Amino acid sequence: MWLTTEKGRKADVVITFIEELLGPDRDALLAQAHLVVGVDDDLLDKITQLKKENNHLRSLTLTDALTSLYNTRFFTMQLEIEIARTRRTGQPSSMMMIDLDNFKLLNDTMGHVIGNRFLMKTASTLREQLRPTDIVCRYGGDEFAVIMPATDLFDAVRIANRLQQAIAVIPLKKLLPVSASIGVAEYSAASKGGSDEFVHQADMALYKAKKNGKNQVFYQGKQERTVELDSVTQEEKWSLARSTKWRVEQLFSGSRPHNEAETLEKVGLKKGS
Repeated sequence: MWLTTEKGRKADVVITFIEELLGPDRDALLAQAHLVVGVDDDLLDKITQLKKENNHLRSLTLTDALTSLYNTRFFTMQLEIEIARTRRTGQPSSMMMIDLDNFKLLNDTMGHVIGNRFLMKTASTLREQLRPTDIVCRYGGDEFAVIMPATDLFDAVRIANRLQQAIAVIPLKKLLPVSASIGVAEYSAASKGGSDEFVHQADMALYKAKKNGKNQVFYQGKQERTVELDSVTQEEKWSLARSTKWRVEQLFSGSRPHNEAETLEKVGLKKGS
């Protein structure tokens, strides 16, 4: 039996009555089947449960296993969305590239278990210090990236300085000189290039922060306040946590979007937001 939700569409569910199969064929099918339903089970409930499990597994492909932050795959997708919104609304977006200074020394001296604990604590610190609208990702190794929608360079640098100070007092590092160098870049409606150029600017700012002595924030350009930021309540943080999970599920709930409006709609945004 073949089930589909739309006429002419490829079947969503294939149902086989295993009692009519020979023993070896039945055993082989049971080993491969995604879902086994008994005669007394609720078929719709089983299918709904399977869909939820699939969405959960797909969401795992967008998060880092150690820190539970978003990974580079999600970072790349979201950056394109924020650039499109900046071009459409005129509101700037900013980005931080964060690198832990002397983290290799921590790993080599105290071992990878302690090193991993420090990475997890850093991830927690980033979540606590950032706003619910900011998108924080583990970019690789001991490097993190943060996308800040509707944020100009003035506020991005202020937030970066707060992060740099918070990371400097993380416990677990004892007497080892682990700190953070942060590069900040802004993308405005007048910016040239796309996501690659935006990432390159933040990378170069991070390089300058490291070259100038580490444990500092570096940026290029003049800080001018162009966006007013509202304070964030705990209720808003909880709301964002729920909506973020929904957005991840929505990314996989249908076909690939073909334009900016459909892309924004796919992640729960609307034009003008």
